[in-house]
Amino acid sequence: MTLPKAVKRWGFYDFANSSYVLIFQSFLLPVYFSNVLASRGFALSTWGIANGLSTFLGVLLSIVIGRYADKHNRINVFKWTVTGSFLGMCLLAVAVTYFPDQVLYLYIATNTLFIITISLSDSILPYLASQNETYRYSGFAWGFGYVGGIASLIVVMILQRLTSDYSPPVFLSVAIFYIMFSLYALYGLRKLNLNQPRDEKQTEFRLPKSQKVLLLIGYWLVSECITVVIIFYSIYAANELRLSPTTIAITLLVVQLIAFPATWYGGRLAGRSNVLYWLGLTILLWGAVITLLIVNLGLSGLAVVVVLTGLIIGNSQSYLRAQYSTFTDKSESGLQFGIYSFISQAAVFIGPVLYGVFSDYLGSQKVPLFALFILMLIGYLLVYIVTKQISVLREKATAA
Repeated sequence: MTLPKAVKRWGFYDFANSSYVLIFQSFLLPVYFSNVLASRGFALSTWGIANGLSTFLGVLLSIVIGRYADKHNRINVFKWTVTGSFLGMCLLAVAVTYFPDQVLYLYIATNTLFIITISLSDSILPYLASQNETYRYSGFAWGFGYVGGIASLIVVMILQRLTSDYSPPVFLSVAIFYIMFSLYALYGLRKLNLNQPRDEKQTEFRLPKSQKVLLLIGYWLVSECITVVIIFYSIYAANELRLSPTTIAITLLVVQLIAFPATWYGGRLAGRSNVLYWLGLTILLWGAVITLLIVNLGLSGLAVVVVLTGLIIGNSQSYLRAQYSTFTDKSESGLQFGIYSFISQAAVFIGPVLYGVFSDYLGSQKVPLFALFILMLIGYLLVYIVTKQISVLREKATAA
């Protein structure tokens, strides 16, 4: 089925931002932390604190800036936050070589701005998709993002061979990739009307506050436990699985290769059937991934981990974004996705910090890693129960 041009252009922002998420957040900076900053006296919990603080600042500002975008030109606001993120990446590219003690501070500022851009991009989804198409469009964009991650990672690996693992050109290539495709997405969306007054017909059914709170708590537990796994994977692979930076990069590359078709197709499946069942399957598979990482079965176990992660990493997060979009009024999508950003990443305020502290205390990440899976299960159960309750309430509202 052909995708609308606007959806394709919106998908290019996911294509662009995956370079940052994969290369800066999940690969280069965690490994740089383990191999460089740790030797300069930074404990593992410091990486958690940097992620926690930047996320806290980012989601708070997402609510404020999202509300501002609802009342003003959403694309212009989006453009300025994208530009700020790009400049932060450029400063990091210089700091890794010349000002290593400033890297964490620059990362906090850059990650704060980047989180705001994600929230603003998500707030565009309700303008692009009806409820019937939400999962398909979200799955396409999220999956397409992995193609961007692949392209950027290949460039990074080539530059590492030509220069060194942490040279400024390696980091700068990610910043350039990000701004090029972000601007392409923004240019394609510039003529759309992304600010609308409240649509009373769309808001005839409004979520009861109690259900909305429980639903958001479920999102919080599921999405951010996944985020903590992503943030600490490279450190876990380097320290406990004893993988080289090249091997870690290859595992991330293969995950991206699998994730694009898996997430795109997964979005189409969810749009045609019950998304709760597909989300539940991804949670169970996350449990399998975590178990295999803990028991460490060598290369065969690692291969299974990579394949399973590629199948679920995008789908589990795309389903949550799309489901929330179906409950969101266009006129306040900036505010609502600011709240979603706050809730879905709330665990990062304390999750990485506690994860790092307990990992330092225990001398291993294995027990904290398993605890994340338990929290994912609890979060999914909340989403499942509340979504079923909402379906009943919606049917009653429609009948009335």
